[in-house]
Amino acid sequence: MLPAWIDVELASLDLGDKRRDRRAGLILDHLAQIAESTPDACQSKASLEATYRFMNNPAVQADAILQAHNQASIRRASEHDVVVFAQDTSTVDLTKPERQVRGAGPLESDDKRGLFIHPLYAMTEEGLPLGIVDQVIWTRAEIRTNLSKAEKELLRRKMAFEEKESYRWLEMFQNGEQIARATPATHFISVADSECDICEVFAETPELPENYDYVIRGCHNRALVARGGEAEAKFVDEALSQAEVLYTSETTVSERVAKVASDTRSRRKSRPARVAKIQTRACQVVLRGPPRPGGKLLDVVLNVVEAVEMDPPAGEEPIRWILFTSLPISSIVEIQRVIQLYGRRWDIEMYFKTLKSGLGIEKLKYETLDRYLTAMSLMMIVAWRVEQLKGAARFDSDASCEKYFDADEWMPAYMVLHQTQELPSEPPKTSEFMLMIAQLGGYLDKKGQGPPGSTTIWRGLRRMEAYAEAFKAFRRQSEDV
Repeated sequence: MLPAWIDVELASLDLGDKRRDRRAGLILDHLAQIAESTPDACQSKASLEATYRFMNNPAVQADAILQAHNQASIRRASEHDVVVFAQDTSTVDLTKPERQVRGAGPLESDDKRGLFIHPLYAMTEEGLPLGIVDQVIWTRAEIRTNLSKAEKELLRRKMAFEEKESYRWLEMFQNGEQIARATPATHFISVADSECDICEVFAETPELPENYDYVIRGCHNRALVARGGEAEAKFVDEALSQAEVLYTSETTVSERVAKVASDTRSRRKSRPARVAKIQTRACQVVLRGPPRPGGKLLDVVLNVVEAVEMDPPAGEEPIRWILFTSLPISSIVEIQRVIQLYGRRWDIEMYFKTLKSGLGIEKLKYETLDRYLTAMSLMMIVAWRVEQLKGAARFDSDASCEKYFDADEWMPAYMVLHQTQELPSEPPKTSEFMLMIAQLGGYLDKKGQGPPGSTTIWRGLRRMEAYAEAFKAFRRQSEDV
């Protein structure tokens, strides 16, 4: 019998054969045990062979697996009043020292091969992960290494927007919009980093449904509509400089390590952790629609919030967020909410970390891209499951742990940790049981210690699964006697 959460995630899965649907659930259950490798996860030769047959079966499509999870995630989202959609891109490096994965494309150079994933990740406003509601996964065909920087820029300008990789941001933004139209009782807010500072995205603003808004970090000092006044601002930065400082605050800035060592962009460079003093401004602007091959884009009225660091450490760029938003900014409370909502974007980075560092999707050893994608589609669901459990401990703490775990899972873990055969009259709360999971993973729960991290939770879940298997085997034996 599969855990209840797997039945929920794969409820709409249709791989053309019920046996394949069932095998997908079994493999997902094995992968959810956070094993060191596929053979370790399968636990038996027969299960391992069945897993490889599944991955090699051309009738098994990664899209179908992810679409089942998408539908489950959308259903969860519809149960909440406010849902945040975060989108971002991550590379999956499949470069192998000896044999390359057939079908993988170039990453930043021809020497690095892999693929790109760009999910639309749903969570509550507080931060409880709800799952992936849509995604784009692609490989590059080639990198034009024979062109100069100027030639590449000219080629980029001549391309239709739909042919550019940046189109994915608009595609996911529009797909989120369609989900909002189909779910009018929920307010959806799309958040994205500065790569989504795209005029085609902002051009959607006038036609957005009432229950769909956005917060997008800006990276361009965009031109404003000129109205004839001499003192009128002509660019966004100028408009913000003319706005009054509304309030100052302090925030903890996390450490950042540059993904590419040679990247000198301020929003990508490495930086140390520090406490920053932030000053905040806000104003409404009219962005001037730029010319495009098919005609000029519409001018767009939207709000802008600026949060900028005062007196940064010597040699460090000041922290500066320019946030374009369709949300109201008529009060300090509303402005603070815009900033807090953008902060939810970090949750998708944690999802990528779990997928890559925790589950090790880049370490799989499949020979072809199709097989990799099938395995990765299942691991993407597992990564959400891990993040969901971490979030539940904080944001759904008083719920019964049986909302997230079967009785066969929490009972043996409780008995092992408390060294007793007596179970409580009611299941532990989610926060209580997640602390038990963390303790199984080595968390000491000392005063002043931060919350358990992903690695600790991974270890704890794996041990919980081992206890659950032993518990079920013992119970079956007792029933047979």
